[in-house]
Amino acid sequence: MPLYTISTQSSLPVQQREQLAKLIMDVHCGLTGAPETFVNVLFSTNAPLNRGIALNILGTVRKGRTATMNDELQLLMMDKVSELLRIPQLQMEISLFEIPARWIMEGGEILPEPGEEDDCEWLQNGHGE
Repeated sequence: MPLYTISTQSSLPVQQREQLAKLIMDVHCGLTGAPETFVNVLFSTNAPLNRGIALNILGTVRKGRTATMNDELQLLMMDKVSELLRIPQLQMEISLFEIPARWIMEGGEILPEPGEEDDCEWLQNGHGE
């Protein structure tokens, strides 16, 4: 968690998928402070997208951050992905869906609330890596 699902009509080249996954991790972690080990990126091809849309990103993120931070995350993600893939922002859709941390497990452990990662004993002991 978070899980970002990237949907396209045709497959992106392997190098672009790798770059995009790293970019998403960097943007998410850089803005939220979440550990890199929490970020997951899934690619879905042959997806039925809305007319004129080349790429759709659905991010499920931990609930508890401010609306301002989620808006900033969405805008920064759109800007960076557009730049990387050279896709106009009008041809992209990005949505964030919040899920309570207590509903999510990593490595058999329930995730801490956003901002409580430093107080999470199992995470600090390297269990999440």
